[in-house]
Amino acid sequence: MQHETRGVTRWRRSAFLAVPATAAIAAMATAMVQGALAANLSLTSVPFTLSSKTVAAPQGIGAVMHTIDAGGAKGAAEVGIAKAGLDGICVHATQSVNLPVVGSLGTWSLNISSPAAATPLTSDQLVAGAGLQANKLVLDAQAVKAATATLNASDTTPNVIGAAADGAGIKGTGINDGTPGQFGLDATGGRTDIKNLDADANGATIAGAITLPDLAIGIAQGDKTCGT
Repeated sequence: MQHETRGVTRWRRSAFLAVPATAAIAAMATAMVQGALAANLSLTSVPFTLSSKTVAAPQGIGAVMHTIDAGGAKGAAEVGIAKAGLDGICVHATQSVNLPVVGSLGTWSLNISSPAAATPLTSDQLVAGAGLQANKLVLDAQAVKAATATLNASDTTPNVIGAAADGAGIKGTGINDGTPGQFGLDATGGRTDIKNLDADANGATIAGAITLPDLAIGIAQGDKTCGT
């Protein structure tokens, strides 16, 4: 899985959990080439979870308040990471499938995963290019949780809680639609290290290519996440 695809592929209001499952996998596989994916996982009507064992962001993170259309306007946090190294990733979405005449086929799960390394990668290794690498990763999330998060900074480049949502630091993380004068978090003063990231999201944008070692895409009946 060495070839890399550039650009941005958009999946909006996707129906990729349609039956038969093999057809859905084939449709999505056209956007996946040799383990590399340039993608906008914009599933605004289908909430999903995104998790990773370890995330290292050498240029820090930014966050602003945001409004999304998820079957009706909802408030969300828009979290941007200019550059991210991740030790594994799991994107997990579920959807109830109903077909005319046939009726309900129950709940189905879609999982897109790239497993964590057998020996956990350190933040230094991720910054050096190990693991999964992504540029301008932006999440629209109802909640972003982590076991621990370290937001480093310095006297000359402090982290700012209450920064302008359209400030240069926040824009540098990939967030380009922050409302002037609105509340933002500018934690771009140093590296951010996150352990056990778990985000409840409605959208994720990657402006560029993301390399996924050992990519796996699967559909399963029921609510079954990656590896189950």
